[in-house]
Amino acid sequence: MTPVSSINRRALLGAISALAGAGLTHALPGAAWAASCPNACRSMIGAKDQWIRGLPVIDAHCHIFNARDIPAIHFITKVFLPHYAPELSAVNRRKLEREIADYATGTLGRTPGFEQEHAVLEARLAGESESAALAGAAGALPNFAHGSARACFGADVADNISAVRNLLSILTRFRYQNFEGLMATNELSVPDVGVALFTPSMIDMDYWLGFGGERESTISDTGTDAFSLRQSAPGEQVLLTEMIQRLHPGRCHGFVSFCPWRQAEDTHHNAAVGEGSPRRRETALDVVRDAILNRGFVGVKLYPPMGFLPLGNAAIPIDGFPDAAAATPFAHEFGLRIDAALHSLYTFCVENDVPVMAHTAPSNGAGVFKLTEDKEIAYETRAHPRGWARVLAEPGLDTLKVNLAHFGNSPDAARTLEWRESIGALMDAYPNVYTDLAHYPEMLMDNFTGTGQHCREASQILTPIRKGFLSSEPGVKRARRMLYGSDWSMLSKEFYYADYLPVVAHMYRRKIYGVGAGAEQNARAFLSGNASRFLGLRNGDKARARLESWYSKHNLDPAALKRFDAVGE
Repeated sequence: MTPVSSINRRALLGAISALAGAGLTHALPGAAWAASCPNACRSMIGAKDQWIRGLPVIDAHCHIFNARDIPAIHFITKVFLPHYAPELSAVNRRKLEREIADYATGTLGRTPGFEQEHAVLEARLAGESESAALAGAAGALPNFAHGSARACFGADVADNISAVRNLLSILTRFRYQNFEGLMATNELSVPDVGVALFTPSMIDMDYWLGFGGERESTISDTGTDAFSLRQSAPGEQVLLTEMIQRLHPGRCHGFVSFCPWRQAEDTHHNAAVGEGSPRRRETALDVVRDAILNRGFVGVKLYPPMGFLPLGNAAIPIDGFPDAAAATPFAHEFGLRIDAALHSLYTFCVENDVPVMAHTAPSNGAGVFKLTEDKEIAYETRAHPRGWARVLAEPGLDTLKVNLAHFGNSPDAARTLEWRESIGALMDAYPNVYTDLAHYPEMLMDNFTGTGQHCREASQILTPIRKGFLSSEPGVKRARRMLYGSDWSMLSKEFYYADYLPVVAHMYRRKIYGVGAGAEQNARAFLSGNASRFLGLRNGDKARARLESWYSKHNLDPAALKRFDAVGE
């Protein structure tokens, strides 16, 4: 998830209220709009593009979670507002938080939870009617959401309202609907062209945003009940995602989330209750093991900007973490416990050839650490790629597969360049470091500026990558570890989001030339082959063997996996 323009108080409230109007079964408006807009770039991939025909494209970075899976209100108030509305005064922000909380107990409270979606998916997998399970899911449109956005809020904020409406509507939908919306968004009118495999990732922010453990969900500085519904536990999300994988065999294999704080809490609890106690918990790492080894998942997702380093947290004082960390029974060694949890994950991943995807852009931090009276360091800096140098230097971890997602993208060009130089250095030093171009809204900006097929903004993103990051001898190897990802559903905040695949595919082929095997081979590798290696989908890979076993267990045809045998060479 990457930052876009700031949004004022009225625009954000308008966007949130517009969410209710979308409803749980509302069609995603952006896809049809983008497909018909005269300036849209969907036609950039056509019948003449033989290089992409039959290519099993992999979207290696996407999401289908809903508001039961992430603490949505906490995310809006603690992450979204500080980043997207920094001009708000403390008084106005507090007032806005209260209004959001009041709104949440109504609209977001109708978001389908684990039990409801499990019933729907069971019915669909059995070929039975799902109408009973769907009953009561949709809610009425609140009075303040009626009317034209431009009439209610004015043209100056109407674009902001439209831009976030899709995302917020998605957060109230069934997860399987989100996945089917993701597939529909990537359907092109060209035969044999489209995304073959999506790898939607879970995200576990609960503890870092103040909703972990058995504590009540509240906005701490207002005392308002922010979310009067139970969050879905990671293990429950794994079960639902596995059912979606079974519903769409060959199209979906997930990334399971891992929260080191949750793992530290779980291991501490289990040690306290003792072996054999009925009160023992399934730990966060237990959930990961089960998802990877038994349930058709292909990777693990980490989110360092919540407030932790990939390793090295033992050196951070307790006040360098969210306030709730000081209330843990292991506060005196909190950072050490976080490191132990992360190291146990990395060891498992290396032993089983499991890839890790980590948010690696200076965005979406969950707070700040006050270093001195006049200096603060944002948690987002803990996502810096240099943190992974320490991980990969650990004995036995140098072969860890890691995708440093978002390629360090930031509105600050100098900062982006510095993060990318660190990513490049890691790629040069270690064989399994990858990065992706997920959620680059600039790729879609030409639909705003009217340059249409010329896609000048996309060129300005990709040309410096060719001339800088991928230039000279190191660039040849780096090009084999660039991944395509959309970051949908987060991408749905952007206008013309349904154009992302055709624009990025076409422009990558046009602009990443003179590197290694040439433009078409680079584009094919970027869209498919590199991800096939990263995910371990080729014949003989450990992940491929696990997936074939999973297909067999569920009486599914594993033939779809053969699509990736040739592209990952």
